[in-house]
Amino acid sequence: MKLELGSGQRPTPGYIHNDVTAFAGIDYVCSADQVNLPDSSLKEVLALGVIEHLTYHQAAAAFANVHRMLKPGGEFVFDVPDIGVWCAYLTAALAGAPGPMTLEHIFGTLYGWQRWPGDEHKSGWTMASIQAALEKAGLVIVETGVEAMLARGHHRNRFDHPEDAHLYIVARTAVLSSYGTGDDLA
Repeated sequence: MKLELGSGQRPTPGYIHNDVTAFAGIDYVCSADQVNLPDSSLKEVLALGVIEHLTYHQAAAAFANVHRMLKPGGEFVFDVPDIGVWCAYLTAALAGAPGPMTLEHIFGTLYGWQRWPGDEHKSGWTMASIQAALEKAGLVIVETGVEAMLARGHHRNRFDHPEDAHLYIVARTAVLSSYGTGDDLA
């Protein structure tokens, strides 16, 4: 089984679908931390354009829930806007410098596009902050970059535009070794 969190109006085929809004094709209408599938039942959890819509507390709870539902060796595949890059874009735009994105696009990425309730951004992430949050939930980053998404058959228009700066992450559950280091991967 595979689960897509925050499927929105474009559910990915081949997944069980979750969203906080009851769009067509959504199987679980609830927050990401409330999806109640059995422990160790999922091969993959996909969340493209979702985590930034959660507060830090909600994201931590969602990561813990993803960890609970993933099978050993299962993958959590997701992305978040790279807040450092987007803040630099905003600073440059406000200073009048030409940039790769319009001011409207920058604000949309920082604060959400606000097309419906829940389409607001509530958190910003750097690679270090996302890594720390994942590790706290028992997840370890194993791959990063657009290539990791494409290798798994996932594609969004922003993947074709590196200036649409996102952090692309594949994480797995950490398995404690007999020494309890947590360095081994499932």
